[in-house]
Amino acid sequence: MASDPLLIDLPGVARLAGVRRAVPSMWRKRFRGEPDPFPPVRTEKNGRPYFDALSVAQWLARTSHGNNPSAVADAAASAAPAGFEIADPAHVATIDALLTLSALTGETLAGRSSDDLRALARSSDADDLLLASEIVGASAAWAAWADLLADAAYSPLEASILLERRHAATRSSAGSAGPLAPEAEDFLVTLGTALLPARDAILTVTPGMSPSLTVRLMAPSGEHELGLPDHPESRAVRRRMVLEGMPVPEGSTRVGAARLTILRLPSPEHRFSADMLDAVNEVTLGMRDDDRAVVLGPAAVLIGPLPAAEDLVRADALRTGRVRAIARLPRGLVTSAVREPLAVWVMGRETGDVPVAERFTAVADLTDASWTTAARQDLVSDVVAAMGGARDVRAHAFRFTGLVRTTSLLASREGLVASAVRSVSAPERREIPALLDQARAAMVDPVPATVPAERTRPGPDVGAIETMIDEGHLRVLPGTRMEPDEFTTAGLVVVTADDLDDTAAIGGRRVDQIAFAQRHPNARLTLPGDVVFRTSPTPRAWVDREGSSVVVHPARVLRISSADPGGLVPHLVAVDIARATGDPGAWRRWRLRRVAPSSTRTLDRALADIAARRLALAQRMDALDTYADLLAHGIAAGVVTLTDPAADAASEAP
Repeated sequence: MASDPLLIDLPGVARLAGVRRAVPSMWRKRFRGEPDPFPPVRTEKNGRPYFDALSVAQWLARTSHGNNPSAVADAAASAAPAGFEIADPAHVATIDALLTLSALTGETLAGRSSDDLRALARSSDADDLLLASEIVGASAAWAAWADLLADAAYSPLEASILLERRHAATRSSAGSAGPLAPEAEDFLVTLGTALLPARDAILTVTPGMSPSLTVRLMAPSGEHELGLPDHPESRAVRRRMVLEGMPVPEGSTRVGAARLTILRLPSPEHRFSADMLDAVNEVTLGMRDDDRAVVLGPAAVLIGPLPAAEDLVRADALRTGRVRAIARLPRGLVTSAVREPLAVWVMGRETGDVPVAERFTAVADLTDASWTTAARQDLVSDVVAAMGGARDVRAHAFRFTGLVRTTSLLASREGLVASAVRSVSAPERREIPALLDQARAAMVDPVPATVPAERTRPGPDVGAIETMIDEGHLRVLPGTRMEPDEFTTAGLVVVTADDLDDTAAIGGRRVDQIAFAQRHPNARLTLPGDVVFRTSPTPRAWVDREGSSVVVHPARVLRISSADPGGLVPHLVAVDIARATGDPGAWRRWRLRRVAPSSTRTLDRALADIAARRLALAQRMDALDTYADLLAHGIAAGVVTLTDPAADAASEAP
């Protein structure tokens, strides 16, 4: 290996060392000229330096740099032989085939000539279903790396998975055809498992489905058969099944068996909208009554507005009566197109003899939904119910989907889900603990911890403001009518309706206390915990923690009774007001949430702390904006310069 070393680039060094991308570059500069410098560049390709991977790993171990004490043993997993490109699907397929060959034969491949490798491949894959063609161009150096890669990853299977992930990471420009996020794969597995019949069936996957995802779809039951089209990606699936110890599909032997087809769009053969819709129609027209199909693709194609010709093609699929559920999914489910939402079609048995005018389709819009495990399961439950008959539909409590007449979908010019948008204003109760854990994990600073309640109510306790007033839990105090010439920069804090748009600015406008008392003898100041609110142009509210503020008309004050608060919490009231909808004149009917008396103080303290942190962050953002603006002006004017700590450190090195 000394004459033909494995090569590693700087991102690979960072991956091997377990550090951020910029650190290896800093090591090169900092230790230049030292007795034990960072290893020199071995070669360059397209302006990118490559290093001897073993030398780098030994340097990391020798100098104790990085966070990987096993760098030498792991070097092969972050490196590659000369000529190998991880972004090239053919190169990845060759190494994957070598890994599979090693697993099939139990033989090491290092030291074998290219002719020996081809002969071994032909004897192991006589029908050339998975690896014989890929190994035709394999070199001895690549075969040796395959052995090292399997050792570094602890098995050929893990090495194959590692290759798949590294290759997927190079597809940042693949757009909506890029790799699916883990949450999208989890959804497909859950949906596929629910749609596959209990008896023997055939699962057919199309190009665009990764080997890992296909194996996961097959894993819940070994009784189903896998149908694969004649495509290079199908060969990768067969190789993965060998590595997983699963039987390799050679061709369907179950005549008349039910079939579940999963179509991922766009695919290499179906890149444009018209081609994608043609592929959907092909699947639809080829279905029988016991078949099921799932189409996952760009929302713009499956549910968005389309040109007339393409809209007619999509309408043809809808008229078949097999499209039973349509859903717009949240954004972020394709790693290379995080802003582009996906949509899913689920197709099944035709809706019998029901006239087209009376057919319905289950439609859902999850654009703003939290894509949690419970949400995915509930959507699948909705879809499965929609696949059944009228009795199944009536017996199911749909969470996300609404039933829309198919004729309405055909007539819509604004997209297929425009008439069935459901707002997701509050999370499902059973999801709240998990969502709290997710939100807390995203925090840098500690936040109040929660534990599941021993007893839960069937739903939140809410009441209208007018009801709270009638019950004596709330009082409404009007604001004071003031003239602009009364405001000063010292004295009592003044809060106007406009201030509620930017609460960080509250305190900048004040009024002299003596002058105010003389001019407005009947005016009332706020008390600590009062909620200052407005009704227009948009509802806004703010909790005055200090009190002794002057509220200016048209803003008002909601004061919670200290003797009988009725479960009202000031900061929760402010949140509910900010989310209120309806005409400004209907503010007395705004609904406020109430909590158990034992939780009011702790919740108020927690919400007050969060509000204070938000204010501090807003002030810090303003300071950063000011600094960035001044910095840009200073650099452009030439009155200041920036220092580079890394460069300074490198220049100071002997």
